[in-house]
Amino acid sequence: MGFPHVLQLARLGRIRQLSAGRQEVQTVWLITSLGPEQADAARLLELARQYWRIENGTHYRLDVSAGEDRCRARHPAATTVLGILRRAAQGEYRAWALHQRKARDSTCPAFLEKMSRRVNLVVRYLIGEVSRLWSSPGECVRKRMRPCHGGAKGVSIG
Repeated sequence: MGFPHVLQLARLGRIRQLSAGRQEVQTVWLITSLGPEQADAARLLELARQYWRIENGTHYRLDVSAGEDRCRARHPAATTVLGILRRAAQGEYRAWALHQRKARDSTCPAFLEKMSRRVNLVVRYLIGEVSRLWSSPGECVRKRMRPCHGGAKGVSIG
């Protein structure tokens, strides 16, 4: 094979259920550097399922909710910054959703609606987090900013 570190090659067959009772059969090839003693057929199947769990969880949210695939930014710095902001917003949503008492209050539209009413707090929160990257504790006091060192205290946006 043309892959120097490959120890196993496996064929995985999948059947997708389509509309109107139709089925689509797919064959996927798995290539791994794990030897047979490290990953038997059951372990390879588990690893393939873990991959799709991540793909369907995180990446689907970024593609659909955050519109990552529709983004037309092409400059490397812009795409990096936008990607970081999307993931930060996704992380904030997950943390916020955990603290909601009712399931209907923990949806993404509810989060966006609540945050859109508090744009000034979101911006202050982001600026405060960014200031931690280059400020020393003394600078925060001299500039009369909220303390940016010494714990996870910050502006509450929830």
